[in-house]
Amino acid sequence: MKDFHCSDAGMKCDFVARGESKDEILRQAGQHAQQAHQMTVTPELAKKVETLIHDEGSEEHRRSMAARH
Repeated sequence: MKDFHCSDAGMKCDFVARGESKDEILRQAGQHAQQAHQMTVTPELAKKVETLIHDEGSEEHRRSMAARH
C-alpha cells in the first residue's frame, strides 16, 4: 500500500490518499486539491505529488509520520 499526505506538499491539511498504485493516489489527490484547496492540477503539481508518494513501510513514510507529532 502507498500513500500521500497533503501536509507533505506544504498544506495545513490532514488529507491522506491511499492506494495500490501511484495513478490511484494521483486521482484521489487531484480531486482533493480541486475540491478542498481550489487548486488546478497542472502537470507540474502532479509531478510534485508523485515524488511525495511513499510505500507505507518505507523510511520516507516513517519520517513523514514523525513530522506530524
